[in-house]
Amino acid sequence: MKDFPAREKLDLTEKVARYLVIAGTLDKNSAPDDYELANELSLELAMVLPSAIYRAMVEAAAHPDGKVNPASVAVMMRREMLSLGEADLQPEQVAYHTPGVATKPRSKAH
Repeated sequence: MKDFPAREKLDLTEKVARYLVIAGTLDKNSAPDDYELANELSLELAMVLPSAIYRAMVEAAAHPDGKVNPASVAVMMRREMLSLGEADLQPEQVAYHTPGVATKPRSKAH
């Protein structure tokens, strides 16, 4: 994926982010269109993402935990897309917003 043109990289990372947000919030009250979009993104991404990133993305959306979550997937994608020297962001440094919870730096690296 490092050899993809810049526009394709941006599109791919956008789809991963959209999948994580949409699939991570699906519940029995979600609109059918939300399920359709999550399934479409899942199938598209299954065709192009490295297996480890795809599996982590699905796990992060379905059962996020301290090890595999949207932030860890963002870091995996970052490492895959950027040269090694620019990919030193850690999962705990990625901002993630939740209603009613203040977002603040979790490390001194911010």
